[in-house]
Amino acid sequence: MTTTSEGIEAGPASARTIDEPEIDKRSAASPHFARFTCDVCGDDFAVHRSLTVEEREFTDIETRQTWPGLVVIACDRS
Repeated sequence: MTTTSEGIEAGPASARTIDEPEIDKRSAASPHFARFTCDVCGDDFAVHRSLTVEEREFTDIETRQTWPGLVVIACDRS
């Protein structure tokens, strides 16, 4: 686990590429997904054809609540 400055621990990363069909599918299932901002270029996920992401599990140090997260490390628009 890595501790961030905001009091959040991040588990080990698993990198993979999300291509346009999966972006569209996940955006249709959850409109919020399409509006997430790419960490690399700043555009919404919905305008991308490909995102390379690190999938991690994050944990709040105080409450021990966990949640999955994506960190974009490369995209087709940069």
